[in-house]
Amino acid sequence: MSTDRVDKGWQRKGLKDYSTEAIVGTLGHYGVTVSEADFRQLSEKQYPAGIAESWMPKWKGTGQFAPFPYAAAGELWKRWLSGRLAPYELSESLAQLMGALGQLLQGVQQAPVASSFERMNEVRKRVPVNDKGEPDTGFMQEALRVFDERAARAFDDLAEMLSKAGHPEHADAFADLEEFLLPDRRGISKPIIRASRGERDAALEDLQKAASDSSRTPISRVLAVDGLLHLKANDKVAVVGRPLLDEAERTQDWHLALDLVARLEHAYKQLGDRTALEALAKDRARVEKAHDEAHPGHRRHQHQH
Repeated sequence: MSTDRVDKGWQRKGLKDYSTEAIVGTLGHYGVTVSEADFRQLSEKQYPAGIAESWMPKWKGTGQFAPFPYAAAGELWKRWLSGRLAPYELSESLAQLMGALGQLLQGVQQAPVASSFERMNEVRKRVPVNDKGEPDTGFMQEALRVFDERAARAFDDLAEMLSKAGHPEHADAFADLEEFLLPDRRGISKPIIRASRGERDAALEDLQKAASDSSRTPISRVLAVDGLLHLKANDKVAVVGRPLLDEAERTQDWHLALDLVARLEHAYKQLGDRTALEALAKDRARVEKAHDEAHPGHRRHQHQH
């Protein structure tokens, strides 16, 4: 084991200037023995944060060294797997892009939007994808988990805000990125941009098609319904939501059914349709009962819009 070690200033300085031997030596000193071969093997199934988490049960570092495995895994990934994108590289480029676009929305004309998009597009090319061309789920989970709820809301709203603020090209580019990073949003983010430009009817038609498309994942179809709700197309929600609820019950997807009941309830309230609300109350009771029977002891989520 190497006697080289990282000093206490690592959090302030970062790890880039420390030798690999010092990083590995520090891991070993506090209970985690790792070689390049070990690390490469771990990387076949995990990304840096996942690797660090697998080390934590053995980790004896405290104080300034308590979080060291996370930084070490990220740095070793960069050195030993330099050809493979790390999730944090996507996190960083996305945060930079969102920051630049946020500046633009605040009126900063010199915001580094072009260079941020350029960096993001280079990173995007290296994102690991499955056979459908969709980003690897584990990779995306690790890349996005650093964003808090506020940042997630900003991400969700950004394309539409850019469109409404008169930046159509940036809005399109960001919506395209959004649909790539989160495949369940494909065909959902872009119609909302179209609606903001006055192409409401076409946008609603696209969202209705997405909600009715049985080849989509349940969450994707719910997101399409949410898109209709967002555009206050409550009548369309009622049209697509009802058959979708029937389908969810048929396939016994009780979580999807609960999500749809909540959204239909919102739409019917907005429409002032008391008859539909009364009928829906019976649906809710039936679905909740079926859910509780299917998942005994499973505390039901508040499926609300």
